Amino acid sequence: MSLLFNFARPPFDRLSQGAREQLSRHVSLCYFRAGDTLLKPGDEPAGLYLIIKGTVEESAPHQHFGDYGVDDLFDVRAQFAGHCRHTFTALEDTLCQLIPRSVFLTLCQHDPQFASYFTANLAERQHQQAQREQVGQQNLAEFILTRIAPAHLQPALIVDNPLSLLAATEAMVAKGTDCLLYPAQDGSLSLATRKTLLHALTLKGLPLTAPLTLLPPVPLIGLPLESYLFDALLLMTRHRIKRLVVWQGTEVAGVLPLTQVLGLFSTHSHVLTLRIARADSVPALEAVAREQQQLTRSLFAQGIHTAFLMQLIATINEQLIAKAFALVIPPAVQDKVCLLMLGSEGRGEQILKTDQDNALILPEGLVWPTQAADLATFSALLERLGYPLCPGGVMVNNPRWVNPLSQWRRTIDSACLTASEADLLWLATLADASPIAGDRTLHLPLARALREQLSQRRDLLAEMVRPAVAFHAPLTLFGRLARPPEGLDLKRGGLFPLVHGIRMLALEGGIVDTSTLGRIDALVAAERLSADYGANLAEAFRLFIRLRLRSQLKGGNSRVPIGELSHSERDLLRQALHQVKKFQQWLTLHFRLRQ
Repeated sequence: MSLLFNFARPPFDRLSQGAREQLSRHVSLCYFRAGDTLLKPGDEPAGLYLIIKGTVEESAPHQHFGDYGVDDLFDVRAQFAGHCRHTFTALEDTLCQLIPRSVFLTLCQHDPQFASYFTANLAERQHQQAQREQVGQQNLAEFILTRIAPAHLQPALIVDNPLSLLAATEAMVAKGTDCLLYPAQDGSLSLATRKTLLHALTLKGLPLTAPLTLLPPVPLIGLPLESYLFDALLLMTRHRIKRLVVWQGTEVAGVLPLTQVLGLFSTHSHVLTLRIARADSVPALEAVAREQQQLTRSLFAQGIHTAFLMQLIATINEQLIAKAFALVIPPAVQDKVCLLMLGSEGRGEQILKTDQDNALILPEGLVWPTQAADLATFSALLERLGYPLCPGGVMVNNPRWVNPLSQWRRTIDSACLTASEADLLWLATLADASPIAGDRTLHLPLARALREQLSQRRDLLAEMVRPAVAFHAPLTLFGRLARPPEGLDLKRGGLFPLVHGIRMLALEGGIVDTSTLGRIDALVAAERLSADYGANLAEAFRLFIRLRLRSQLKGGNSRVPIGELSHSERDLLRQALHQVKKFQQWLTLHFRLRQ
């Protein structure tokens, strides 16, 4: 057995050559027989142990904390505290390398980032891992983390009086810009572009002397200075516009054109959404849909942050489904009804296409003779676009999920009254509803009615939350990662308990946001979760999504093979699953669940 230390193991891989030599001079081998006590409460630790062979258990009287296996370190906390709090026992013959405490603390003192690996929470560890993976790479993170700066902006041309169309054109030419801001009749600023003026002259036949105030006002869409460029791209994608107004306080700092953003962002996501907007037939829309997964692969391979990837793909999904709706639903009906997305689509967390989950709110008294046929055609079209039919029938081709607003509210009242298992599942499903097409104002009264009913019914929430605590995290009895041959099911053992538990807490707090990360932020803002706890849950969620997505993109299987994870990823995953386990225990206490 060699005493050579494995400096490829994080965080030792970041040590300088001098630090490595210092550690190598002092590291030693320790051998323990099965049943030996290595450390006990109150002991001053000799140093930090790294297991080469065997297993060590950490425990206290009547309580088991977990075990440590090959490549694991213990007892980190004792190095900083100066004494052990728990008992460490060899479960089998065990061989360790020992880093003397004085050497370890010296390394931490000289390298704060090395020290932070051992002291950081899950959110900080996840950030460190992301930085490690991005070293030496040119990827989209550079764009994602870039904020809007004055250098990105086109100076804004603002006129104080309603110029004529001719004078406005001359002003833009003189300024070398393609747009201007002018006061509309109600006093607010409106945007006019060269295209706006050209259409006014050629299509509407307005004379050159006509004032700008005769043009339909265009509300300004924009962001504050220092916002992320990614958010600008997302806003342009969602509204299908080519420029944003950027604000500095209440003043206009400038205009951000799409060409500037695309010059910094090397993906074709905006081009894809423009093609969706221009698709005038089912075959054209199918052609665009086929490219969506390739875009996901490209963005993921380039290292884009999971949260940003979810937002961007969710926006594209939303536009794709909304366009399908526009192609098959009669124009006279489209703007009167409200299409809702449910499930992961409603939460904006669908990265790869999954089963359809949608519903429809109808206005009172709507006459729609072809309703059943049109909605069946819509569901069939989504299936052609890559969204499989929902096995549970949560789709608009099922009459149960198509109702006038008054009927939706009566059904909520009835479900809260009878509270059967099916009723509670229906209520939880409806809680994720998000409007994406038609008259979106129909959704808000429905969302409010649902939350007003449930926020006052802790008894119902307690029953609804039970599934979140029913699934066990894929950890062994000793707190290590389970290793099923088919891989870990992180959806069942990690994502679902977290997503569903957060959903119930959001309903309890009357929070309207439907995304898991948005709900966590709102719960922290409402002081229903601490900032640190919320950050750790959010990072656990992102990690589960990233690992599942990587597995799906590799071979189509959402299960995560433990053997393919790096040591750092296994460490992070175990920490994240322990967070979920603690969250389940907290939910049990919070909702006073009886076992």
